[in-house]
Amino acid sequence: MSIQVSFADNVTQKLLATLASKLPYAQELKFAVAFVSSSGLALIEPYLRQCLERSGQAEFLVGLDLLTTEPKALKILHEMSQAGLPITCFCYSDPSRPSASIYHPKLYLTATEDEATIVIGSSNLTKGGLKDNVEINAVVQANRGDEIVSDIYAVYNSLKFQQPRVEPDAEFINLYEALHHRAKRRSSEALRDSETKELMQRFNDKIGTLRRPKPTAGDLFGWQKIVFERLPTGTFKTSDLYDFEREFQRYYPQNQNIKAKIRQILQQLRDLGLIEHPATNQWEGKQ
Repeated sequence: MSIQVSFADNVTQKLLATLASKLPYAQELKFAVAFVSSSGLALIEPYLRQCLERSGQAEFLVGLDLLTTEPKALKILHEMSQAGLPITCFCYSDPSRPSASIYHPKLYLTATEDEATIVIGSSNLTKGGLKDNVEINAVVQANRGDEIVSDIYAVYNSLKFQQPRVEPDAEFINLYEALHHRAKRRSSEALRDSETKELMQRFNDKIGTLRRPKPTAGDLFGWQKIVFERLPTGTFKTSDLYDFEREFQRYYPQNQNIKAKIRQILQQLRDLGLIEHPATNQWEGKQ
């Protein structure tokens, strides 16, 4: 199929309808959203369960900034995971970050063996974002082997492996719930009282004990995967990868600047921690 682009604005096209048509048949879904509500999650849960029951796999990267994501939504995702369903949730939480820097993406990716659907826009995983609010979301449908799909997987990996990302457990969610309730019920001045500060300290301490996702070769897709698989052993130069230029061109024939793309992907692999860059034009694989 050629790349097709439409728009889900919840007026002429509901984002919920778009996701409902794709989730049950997806082999893989990856959602990176700033805020999740239990009502929003409930709208997609039947389709999500169909995906998981058909051996699909799901991953959620959820933001906790501004204490807006509902604890109940985190509990639902955690309980599904604990029940043995192939679903993983990671939370983005960095209380030390300046308040002006907020985790704010809205990225929905579903993929089958042959095709991928990418949604990028304004909708959070909430009832309003999925069907009620006036939103604007670009919906891109492409072959799984198209370069745009490779690029989106790279963007998703950059979000997944940010340092503040942690996998929540029940205690973490309970602490977050306590903070969330205080934020909903009390004034901003009260949120700076000693009890809240003590609770925030416990929350911060808990974050330090949780598992953080670590990138492996299995997380790579598209460009990242094919470049990683061609990395020389030990120390190498950027130009060593140019030997594979024709091979890479066969994967992505529309790309007319393969060498520049190789340099970009090496930087991405460095940022993921899969290779090191000790000096100019010098790279080193990590064991």
